[in-house]
Amino acid sequence: MRRKTKTRKKPIPTASLNKEQESLVTTLLKEIDSTDPDEILTKIPDLSCARVLIDRLQLNNESTIPLLLALRAGFKDKGIGKAIKRALFKLKRSGVSTEDFNTEDSTTSTILKPLQKEHPVCYVGPVYGLGFRSVLVILHRKGKGLDMGFGIVSDEEGIQEFLFNNVSKTRAREFKEHVSEQAGPLIETSLSHAATILENAYQKHLTLKSDVPDDYLELRPWLLENAPVHDRLAIYDLIPEVSDSNTILTEAQLREFFNHELMDSWMIDPEALRPCMTDMLNVHNSPIVLTEAQKSVRIREIKEKCMADIFPAEKRDLLKRRLEEMGYIFFKLGQEETAGVSLAAAHMAVQEASILKTNPVIESLLEQSLEFYRKAMEERDPEQRQDRDESSPIILT
Repeated sequence: MRRKTKTRKKPIPTASLNKEQESLVTTLLKEIDSTDPDEILTKIPDLSCARVLIDRLQLNNESTIPLLLALRAGFKDKGIGKAIKRALFKLKRSGVSTEDFNTEDSTTSTILKPLQKEHPVCYVGPVYGLGFRSVLVILHRKGKGLDMGFGIVSDEEGIQEFLFNNVSKTRAREFKEHVSEQAGPLIETSLSHAATILENAYQKHLTLKSDVPDDYLELRPWLLENAPVHDRLAIYDLIPEVSDSNTILTEAQLREFFNHELMDSWMIDPEALRPCMTDMLNVHNSPIVLTEAQKSVRIREIKEKCMADIFPAEKRDLLKRRLEEMGYIFFKLGQEETAGVSLAAAHMAVQEASILKTNPVIESLLEQSLEFYRKAMEERDPEQRQDRDESSPIILT
């Protein structure tokens, strides 16, 4: 009998690439372990590159599965589908589970589906002394990458800057780390908290000018639909609000609090302080002979007027809210005791000064600011240190 001969399968034709495509595929293969699959997908220009990339993958562990899923979602092509099936066969033969690909008629991978259902991730930065802070919102709304909104906002000056773009996961992570280093630390928070900060800044912006950043106007409808804006501050979901009677801080506690590294920027605007500093210098340089006691009384009067002028009721309310927001930051950083001090200072900040007693929080801010600007002037002009009389009113505390 004649022996049957086995029919050999025809070899699968390999897509031919030009020099530029070969270089791209080689680069992508090196980036796979350190780059997000969605970002890899955005760099693949055509079906030929996609197919060759699949054929050249190291198919010995599950790390390639997310990329295969991304490629299947990104390229609706039979040739790509067949290349993925071959890759799956090799993975399965190597003992790697491929159950996520079992449903042939699935148009979206089972691993990618949860990404569409992920909740937004939001971060807020600490409040800087003049009311500025950063807000970062990351949304999972599209098939590729992430929608990222970033703003620098102020409770007095509105939205200073806002950017809204679709970016890769890697880019979003890198940007978040950069902002956290430059204007952080960034603290994860709820969508409602972030939306409330942004909306309050937006409403303030409208009272000052009409040119709201277009990128925020693009995001705002979605925010208002998906995130309720709250009057209640987020910190009071973590710490019960205390009454005024429980908010007495000593001078030493306030000094230590304002010396915290996250409070370094909490200085009174130098332009607002200029008249006060000028008046105090005039007392020191006055041709009228005054005793040290008289000078001290006069300096005290100038400081009290300065605090009253710079911090009327409206400004004290702003100061209170900033301190409450800082309480949230401290609490989320695990510094509960400092958070409590911040909230206590917030309640003290709104107290009206009396004839016999100044507002201790505002006074601490004033003294810290005067000391800071004095040192800054001395560093700029070292001769001032030699010429300065020890009784100079600028350094009286």
